[in-house]
Amino acid sequence: MNNEARQNPYEVLGVEKDADARAIKKAYFERVRQNPPETHPEEFRRLREAYELLNDPEARQAFDASAAQQADGPEAAKNAALQEAINLFEAGDKVGGRRLLTELLNEQPDFHDARILLGRHFLYEGDAKEALAEFDALLARAPDSWQGHLQRGWALLRLEQMKEAADAFWRAGKHGPSEVGPRVALADCLEAMGQVADALKVLEQAQSLPAISRMDVLALKVRRIATMLEFGQDANAAKELERLDAELPEDADAELRRWTGGQLSSAAAHLFAQQKSKGANQLLAFGRRFNPESATEVAYPTSVTVEVDALPSVTREWLHSEAERIGGWRVLTTWVMPALFTLVCATALCFLLAFLFLGTNERGVWDWVGWAAIAALGSGAMYFQARYLLRVMASPYGRFNTIHPLHLIQVAIDRITVWPLVHLQDLQLVNHQTNGVYQHTNIQLRFSDKRMVLTVRGKDKAESLAQELIGRRRRVLELLGRGMLDAESGVEHLPPALLSSADKQGHVRAPNTPSPWPGVFAAAGIGVLLVGGAVWPQNRLSAEHAWMRVASREDLSPMLEYLREQPDPRFVPQLQARVDAELGKARTRMESRLDPGCAAAPSRALFTALLDAVSRNHSRRVTVTWEAPAGTRTPERDDPSDLIVHAWQRTVDEALGQGVLVVDGGRGLPGDGPPVLTLRVREASKPGPGGASPQRVWSVTQEGLGADVPAPPLELVADAADPRALEVLFHAWVDRWQLPGAGDRRPLLLTASTLTQEARP
Repeated sequence: MNNEARQNPYEVLGVEKDADARAIKKAYFERVRQNPPETHPEEFRRLREAYELLNDPEARQAFDASAAQQADGPEAAKNAALQEAINLFEAGDKVGGRRLLTELLNEQPDFHDARILLGRHFLYEGDAKEALAEFDALLARAPDSWQGHLQRGWALLRLEQMKEAADAFWRAGKHGPSEVGPRVALADCLEAMGQVADALKVLEQAQSLPAISRMDVLALKVRRIATMLEFGQDANAAKELERLDAELPEDADAELRRWTGGQLSSAAAHLFAQQKSKGANQLLAFGRRFNPESATEVAYPTSVTVEVDALPSVTREWLHSEAERIGGWRVLTTWVMPALFTLVCATALCFLLAFLFLGTNERGVWDWVGWAAIAALGSGAMYFQARYLLRVMASPYGRFNTIHPLHLIQVAIDRITVWPLVHLQDLQLVNHQTNGVYQHTNIQLRFSDKRMVLTVRGKDKAESLAQELIGRRRRVLELLGRGMLDAESGVEHLPPALLSSADKQGHVRAPNTPSPWPGVFAAAGIGVLLVGGAVWPQNRLSAEHAWMRVASREDLSPMLEYLREQPDPRFVPQLQARVDAELGKARTRMESRLDPGCAAAPSRALFTALLDAVSRNHSRRVTVTWEAPAGTRTPERDDPSDLIVHAWQRTVDEALGQGVLVVDGGRGLPGDGPPVLTLRVREASKPGPGGASPQRVWSVTQEGLGADVPAPPLELVADAADPRALEVLFHAWVDRWQLPGAGDRRPLLLTASTLTQEARP
């Protein structure tokens, strides 16, 4: 230990030996303001070491016990020996310090301060059994020493002998009836044993100790509140905090209020260490009422994203220096990828608009609505990407990570994400390999309820960064617990008050920064307008393409479908003329096939009416349906529907030629249009005359051509026992309507019987 470190801490801080914790803290911060670490690093180090020593009750007691070196008589020699042992321990000579204390105890077995120092040294070195032996030896000579029982309890606690430790702390309180330390230690032990209610009772009873100071009472109250928050008694803790606030109103002693705020911060540090971030922030937020001047004793959000333009000048200067140190400037790859994405978005949007304007496929209303939605999304994304590219080009930074005294900082172009280290609760290193070859290491971090990952290349570098994060968190909690966080060097680079100004989404935006959403919506609106502008020219282009497709074909069906579904006034007259020309050819064939001398000549009026209906309705569909007798089910093999449909198809083909009309059974294709003629055949059964065999009856009606057409309703009868009954019925139908095949006995329905008859020589 150097000479500066051995200076009297009371003299360094300028306080009396009997100064309380509040006076010590006040003196410390006054001198720190006079000697900031940036300009007086050595003096600041001396002040911090002195404050740390006096802020630790046990360290202060040990110093006070060895500080009477100027006294006369045997006590001076004892104190000098103790100081020498302390100097050896601080210099790293552990063996020398233990040897000196052992020799001193051999000479003076009742020198209890030396035995306590030796036992505490063993505790510090992790040798709890040796420490317990020393404290047992002390109690053997001084069974009423409350300090001996207290130190013995700490040794038993290290050995995880919880019940024995609680008994030792209880005995320390019994022999030190006005001492607060044994009660706090007992409460800690009971908490570790799960006896929270008993721990809270001990802390409450300790507030009534004889001659206890008001500061100790407040400290016990804060400690009790922290215990409630740690074990989920939030409602009770809130009530106690309100009582504490009522006990220290705004017009109370300002120094006492600030000191209480420091105690709340110290309790918050303990809760952060126990991963109780919510309760810790509750204490910090409440402590802000007592100590509003503190820059660091504030509630810390889990993470905050801050725009660089929103940072104060001191933070920008620090960020600039960090980018210089780490090499976090913008490089080629920083803006090339956003530029490529912007180009891809622009190209895709151009292709989309070209497709919408120049596409030849037909589109309905809902098609245009869908394309408008896609164009709106694409335009909005294009605006967002272009805006991001401009941000990248305007910022000098790339992407890098750095560690602030209080936070982990992720810098991404023009904004930083701040992760307060008080919330760091878990850290894991995961090495990634490809085919057995190391690639990188992921540092997986958990900050309260959020997770994030840092990717680091190099195992040693990742390990070093992880150790730095752990060490920095430990130091932050230690300084927060001691009330020294305000004096930590570098804290001013990122004021905690800036983080507390974040909105509900955890963002701090620069003043007068316009929101991106109006621009996004405007771009989306432009996209919709462009799609709307494409509707009329694309519809014209689609109509022209459909006309060209139809005009290139000789088939009647696409021409009729075009006239029926999408008639364009520009092309309808020309296409109607082509349809009429094709129908005229069918009329010519009909006149040549149904000459006036044949039996089917009267049916020319029927087929002429059909051709006129095709020209007028732009459909060439004829439907023939057969209905079974009411109340019966006809097996599929006996259903004559297909036979009748095929027979009628041959009939119209014979009269008009193939491809003019299409006959179906009522299940036509959507492109065929509505039927121009519907023939309904309803079958019934009735008994024969005079008790003869039953008869099959067909009732035939037509719909679509009107009553003037020579196709009157029919009732056709055939013997049900005749295997050729279907042929007989259809022949009668053909004869009555004088259709092609009338008067001819050739088979018209290709049933099994007629096929057999036709095959005979």
